[in-house]
Amino acid sequence: MLRRLDQYLISEMILPFLGGLILIIVMLIGNTLFPLIQLIVKNGIPLKVVAKLVVFNIPTLIVLTLPAGVALSAAWAVNRLERDSEITAIRMAGVPLMRLFLPIFIVGLCSSLFALWVGDRVVPKAQKDFTDTQNEMFAYSLQASPTVSANKVFTFEKYAFHIGQIIKDPNGDPNHLRLAHVTAFESPAGEGFPTLITAQTADYDKNVWTLHDAVVQVIGPNGFVRTTASGKSMLLNLGVPLNNLASNDFERPDELSISELRSQMSALGRTGQDNTAVAVELYSKFALPFVCLAFALCAPPLALRFARTGAYTGIFLSIVMVWVAWNTLLLTKYLGLSGKLSPLIAAWSPDILFFVLGTWMLWRAEKAR
Repeated sequence: MLRRLDQYLISEMILPFLGGLILIIVMLIGNTLFPLIQLIVKNGIPLKVVAKLVVFNIPTLIVLTLPAGVALSAAWAVNRLERDSEITAIRMAGVPLMRLFLPIFIVGLCSSLFALWVGDRVVPKAQKDFTDTQNEMFAYSLQASPTVSANKVFTFEKYAFHIGQIIKDPNGDPNHLRLAHVTAFESPAGEGFPTLITAQTADYDKNVWTLHDAVVQVIGPNGFVRTTASGKSMLLNLGVPLNNLASNDFERPDELSISELRSQMSALGRTGQDNTAVAVELYSKFALPFVCLAFALCAPPLALRFARTGAYTGIFLSIVMVWVAWNTLLLTKYLGLSGKLSPLIAAWSPDILFFVLGTWMLWRAEKAR
């Protein structure tokens, strides 16, 4: 009997869970794309690039929306069963609420473990690809509006560049550009002034810069030019696309797996550097997925308590619960990054809050019946 009851309750959750998950993901995708609509249309960014941006963002959105899916589906199922007096009949058969809601807890636990796996194994690579796609969109923007990066300074490793004009490729390839009035500074190995390189024009071919009519000036320790050399062409193979020159050459914490975050946190600690941001991200990798389980504990008694007051009151309150949880998460993460809370407490505070709240509400609901 109980096994069939478990199957029945889970079947009530499937459609609300999938529907809520898809709806929230679509809304968040729209929220991501809406600020970029003008950029996409104005610069003629291909749909395949936009599609890549959406696809690579989905794993992150799944981790963020799974808790909401669990909360909504649990509240929907319990609300429907209570309004049709099925829970009353089940309770009269001697089934305690803890046992009745066990399938919901299992769904929450499975969702947490799945979110943990996605966050550790899928999200870091997807975030890197997402960032690369954003840079690819930036490259199209350079071509559509070349003056965007004219007269600005880019830095990469030991080089700093100033480009007077960027001329787009006639065939529309963002990895081939024509540059004019190029100035490059090459930092010295030790102390002293940088080497100055100027070129009237340059061809940019993905990783390789070909400088035309180049002049190289080596500046001495007194600030005067010590050596001057010129040539018809000069190659600079930087191994990095132009659209990445403005970005830092390191991986962000959200692009690292759990093991990589642990290694980075340990390395920073050994060298006496601040590892707070990495620690908060590491503990959040574990804490965020288990919000699913916390919501699976909170949503059923909340929906049960208010099911009789209105058809969707419990579901609405579950949505409010999700809103409170995300804002609590943002607040505690801010406090953790600013050093006002320890990284461990900052990451796990929302989980602890809703675990305690859910346990208390479940105890109250059991006692009231």
